[in-house]
Formats: sequence, structure tokens, C-alpha cells
Amino acid sequence: MKTLIESGILLTPTERIEGGWLLVDRDRIAAFGRGVPPAADRRIDAAGRYVAPGFIDLHAQGFRGYDLWDPSDEHFLAATRLMASTGVTAAMASVDATEEVCRVMRPRIGRAGGGARILGLYFESPFIAPDKRGAIPLDRVQPVSMELARGILKASEGLLAMITIAPERPGALDLVRLFRRASGPCGPVVVALGHTEATYDEAVAGLNAGMTHCTHLYNAMPPLHHRDPGAVGALLALPEVTVEIICDGVHLHPAVIRIAVACKGVARTCLITDCVSAATVPVVDGAPRLPDGTLAGSVLSMDRAVANVQRFGGVSLREAVEMATLTPARVVGMSGSKGSIAPGKDADIVLFDRDVNVSMTIVGGEVVWEGR
Repeated sequence: MKTLIESGILLTPTERIEGGWLLVDRDRIAAFGRGVPPAADRRIDAAGRYVAPGFIDLHAQGFRGYDLWDPSDEHFLAATRLMASTGVTAAMASVDATEEVCRVMRPRIGRAGGGARILGLYFESPFIAPDKRGAIPLDRVQPVSMELARGILKASEGLLAMITIAPERPGALDLVRLFRRASGPCGPVVVALGHTEATYDEAVAGLNAGMTHCTHLYNAMPPLHHRDPGAVGALLALPEVTVEIICDGVHLHPAVIRIAVACKGVARTCLITDCVSAATVPVVDGAPRLPDGTLAGSVLSMDRAVANVQRFGGVSLREAVEMATLTPARVVGMSGSKGSIAPGKDADIVLFDRDVNVSMTIVGGEVVWEGR
């Protein structure tokens, strides 16, 4: 089955193709270009809309009333289908590092089910700083333990793609090395620095031990100070590490988003939502909050993140799309199959207008959502 998407504006990593076409052969991108398109079994008229790779959200907990770890398959699929309506074709599920959650999530990894495909699991706890846990309950923060870490790896074998660790905790660097040697559904497990009180030197030590990524830059870590740069300073100064940013207009001031993009570039800055179901936590002033005002994730969607970062971060649409597609694909080692329009890559495609209003989402060559 060959599908042709024609009369669109294609966004590739290197160019913007006006009046372009894209040919999908079953679940892969077969070709793209401009001019006279090839024959196909079915045709989709993009009608001047943008045609881009599907958005990849590396940090999502739930969406619009549904948790990704809900034991109900119906609720899980509702979340992933709603995510697809905002252009997300693939996501990491940020869930608790427990055997029960792993049991629930195991059959869901890699499954599309008419919505966004879950690539793997992202554990934000238990090896984080208690005082920087944010909305994570205190009982989910545990002492650094090699035995516990091995238990987590055993329970999550083949599921864990990323884990957050606070590098300043005693024994944490040994855990960084342990998790980096493990393999997950996308490749080697990514160890992210986050929920931390680390000094600059402690953060550098974590990065030298094998950390390659940062969990929501600026949030849940001490602020940058000119005599005490801390983890933020290390993350901004060292070019090899990638970072996440939450562009909902609540978590971060536009100025610090511009600083992050200026320091890291779009190739090392990921847009994430950190979205939650918000089913039990009230949304106050644009974000879910605990009774004491602590931010408890977001209600951001990836289409709005792509729209917002253009304004907040001063980037172009093509650059904003890269931050939501190719950059996160690189972070988890999947840039060979996802994140850009190129022959042979997965046919995960999103169509949207100039304001990033999504009108169609395609996962693995199948239309999973279509708007009016």
C-alpha cells in the first residue's frame, strides 16, 4: 500500500520544500521531493499545510484526564490517541520504577493502538534529591542502593529507556555506570541529570561518569549563580549534554529559554511536555499544582510547545520542529529510524498549519487522527 501526501510544505532537517510530496510505502517513507509526484494507491492533499516528522515527547506522564500507567487499557489508549491529536507519534512514559508498573506497561511498549507509540519507560525516581523531588511523593525517593538499582533493571528489562539520577548523592556515580551498561528498547539506557542539588563539580562528575541528558533544565535544581553555577551552569557550559525544556509559559521565563537555546543550540535542546492527566490535581494559573503551590507537571501539548518556543526562544518553525523531532530521536539513539523526513525512516508524519494546529497524524503509515 503506497500513500502519497502532496501539495504540502515539507520540513526536512536541511530544507523547506514548497509544493512538495512525500511517498509512504506501508510503514516507511519511500521518497520525497517536488514537482510531478509518483503514482500511489491513495492520495492525501496537504493543501498547503506543513508536512513534518511526527513529534516525539520524551517526557509524558499522562494526558487530558488519563494516566499512561493506568491499568485500564481503554484509558491508556485514550491517552495515546489524544496525544496523537496534538501531533505526537512517539513518546516516553514517565512512570514509577515498580514491578507493578512494569508489568502493566510491558505489553504497551512499541504498540501504536491507534495513537502515539510508547517507545519505552522513563524513571524519574527513586535516586533523586529528596528536597528537589518537586511533586514526586517522598516515599518514592529511596537511598542510593546497588541492590535496588539491579532490582529495577531486572523488573524493567527491555523496557527502561531513561532514568533520572541526582549525581551528588553518595554512590550515585556507580549507579550511573551501571545503568549506562544496560540496554533498553531504544539502545543503551540514557542516564539523565535532574531533581538535583548538585554543585557544578558534582554535576560535571555525573556527566563524566556517563550522564548524557538533563531532566527538565532549570526545574527541580538550584538556579544559576555567577559564583556558584551549579548543575545549570554545567549543563549549559558543557556542549555534549542534551537538555529538556518545558515551554508552557509557566515553568520557564522566555529569557531562560533563549539562554538555553543560545548555549545548547536546537540540536541539543528537546521540547517536552511533562504532561500529566491532571485528573486529581487542580490546574492553577496554567499548570497542575499541589496545595502548597508546587508545580506538578504540566497540561502542555507538543503542538503548543512547538508554537510557543518560536516566540519564547526566538527560533524558526523548522528549528522548533527539529527540537520536537530529530533532537529527541538523537537523545535516545533512534535518529536512524525516527525524527526526520528521509527515505527508509518510519512513516510517522504530522500535518499542521502555520500556527501549528494539527490536522492529521500518521503513525507507521496509518492515519490515527484527522481533524476537520
